Amino acid sequence: MNNKIAKDTIILTLVSLSLQGLGLLLNIYITKTLGTANVGIITLISTFYYLSAVLAGGNIFICTNRQVSVELASNGNPQKIFSYAVIFCLTLSLTVTTIIFVFSDEIAIKLIKTPSSLIAIRILALSLPIGTLSNCIKGYFQAHRNILLPSVIDCISFLIRIAIIVFLIQFFVLFENMSVFLAFALSATISTTIECILMSIAFCKSTVKSEKAASISIRMFMKAAVPIALNSYIIALLSSTNDALIPLTLKQFGTTTQDALSKFGIFEAIVLPALFFPSVIVQCLSCILLPEITKASESGNDARVRHLTKNALQKTLYFALLVMVILLCFGQKIGFLLSGEKIAGEVITILSPVIPLIYLEIVLEGILRGLGKYSFSTFNYIAEYIVRISVLLVCVPLIGFYGLVLSYILSNIVGNISRIRTIGKVIDIRIREVLFA
Repeated sequence: MNNKIAKDTIILTLVSLSLQGLGLLLNIYITKTLGTANVGIITLISTFYYLSAVLAGGNIFICTNRQVSVELASNGNPQKIFSYAVIFCLTLSLTVTTIIFVFSDEIAIKLIKTPSSLIAIRILALSLPIGTLSNCIKGYFQAHRNILLPSVIDCISFLIRIAIIVFLIQFFVLFENMSVFLAFALSATISTTIECILMSIAFCKSTVKSEKAASISIRMFMKAAVPIALNSYIIALLSSTNDALIPLTLKQFGTTTQDALSKFGIFEAIVLPALFFPSVIVQCLSCILLPEITKASESGNDARVRHLTKNALQKTLYFALLVMVILLCFGQKIGFLLSGEKIAGEVITILSPVIPLIYLEIVLEGILRGLGKYSFSTFNYIAEYIVRISVLLVCVPLIGFYGLVLSYILSNIVGNISRIRTIGKVIDIRIREVLFA
């Protein structure tokens, strides 16, 4: 891997490690201050916000990143492509924002089942076009390999978000002058607005207008953007459905509503962040790989695609095995340290053997997107979530919380075997080349 890729990966890794660490500390703070049940409630509204953001954005970061990368490879007009992306994402996000406003009563009462969340839902809806535009600019910077500037802005935005939510919890939520929903909505909206303003200023100052003709029309851009958006929609809907079913299936096992939310909060706020925290390095590598593989693939440089793929998979696999061993040895202590709950450490230890598959998935998806295999990625995620939800519905009512663990393990195995086989066929690479190169 060349020096530029290594440098960009290091920058993204340092920033992302800092943000993930702060996010984990925030989860611990909320768990200790408000209790695990409230963490479960925050996770549910976060799931709704995540789903809304995906519907509003259509994965515009990936779309802009890929299409601008293609335009750069063809020596065209990337600014024009960016303007197509802005039109696409703002049209989409404003439509979703309007729909949420119109149906906000039904969403609060029937979907989230918390009437007091109505104002929070409307505030979050206002942030959707702002966040979408910000992601669009990030995708443009990423395609140009300008990593440092958006990373610094990400840090500023995240620190503002943490500061606001901690302040609101400490001085309003604890005194019952504000709901957890509203505190979350205000922190997310204010920090997103500041991020978008900073991103827009950075874009205006760093972009030089091009007079060249774009290689594609806005219609062709939309044609390329729709499969990417559909891919993100399906994944988000399935993920949100899976999250919504967890408390329900735990109640079927005989768990009380409070205990179900508590276990759900532990899994989402403690277990998964602990497992994924080291994967920040892998996520950054996947992010950097997308424009590199896109450019190499579009220019017909198959040798470079193979080299980048083999190198990335090899490093990911070895790193994942190291993390697996560490969590197998110390997972119990880490879980208890983070949450004070014995079950957190038990689940971290049980899930440790699946870490290589989890981390490989991150890089494999980056490679597939770079190769333009969005249709395969969509159908593969559908199959993966069918397995996850099926196991969840059958096993959690029978064996409780550990049925959730089993659903996570089996779905990762099924999804990643398919990804590895597909990439192997497309670029003619075998797993033994990765293991023994």
